[in-house]
Amino acid sequence: MIKYKRQKKIGVIYLEDTLKPFSKLYDLTHRAEKVGISDEDILKEIEIEKIVPNKFQPRREFDETKIKELAESIKQNGLLQSITVRRLNDGYYELIAGERRLKALKYLNKATTNAIVKELNDEQMSTLALIENIQREELSPIEEANAYQKLININNITQEELAKSLGKTQSTVANKIRLLKLSPKVIKSIQNKKITERHGRAMVKLEHSVQEKILQQILRQNLNVSQTEETIENYLIIKNEKKSVE
Repeated sequence: MIKYKRQKKIGVIYLEDTLKPFSKLYDLTHRAEKVGISDEDILKEIEIEKIVPNKFQPRREFDETKIKELAESIKQNGLLQSITVRRLNDGYYELIAGERRLKALKYLNKATTNAIVKELNDEQMSTLALIENIQREELSPIEEANAYQKLININNITQEELAKSLGKTQSTVANKIRLLKLSPKVIKSIQNKKITERHGRAMVKLEHSVQEKILQQILRQNLNVSQTEETIENYLIIKNEKKSVE
């Protein structure tokens, strides 16, 4: 892995001035691997009612059964990994990582919990929260796609730079982000697991109105991915033939 010497001169310019934006993201990636305690962090007992949700949380769906299972585990074994927060005004804290754990604690009607308190600005906060969720591999394909796009926008980096910093291939990142070009109805079907991510990728090159027609055909005829790709290929052949006649 590339390491940078902060004070090495290049002419009259310090190397630190030429660092790519993703080098900062790379540092946060390593911090997110455990989202644990470092020298500058504080472990503090906090009232759960004073912890507000993370506005940068990429996950939108939580399995209630799994929350209850986690709650039972916490009841039996205690909280094995503290949640992570940052300090807000008026004695409140914003959650950085551990929303499932926080929901489980609320399910158990816990009044307080030990939490790791980090001092982060909005950019660091959003980046760390997104990376932490990506690394736990609990996101749906659409949630992951949104997380990648937000990281690119927040840190002003390319898909390739993001992929390098996360240890993923550029094609993995690109294929996920491409899903965001799908129509809202197709995206919802992926989120609801009515169709797969691969069904969605096959439809990306089509207009939204056509995507939705193909979607209905997939659901009506229970088409697998290969059958969907064949249906789309036939549609494009017919479309091109009509154009050539015109």
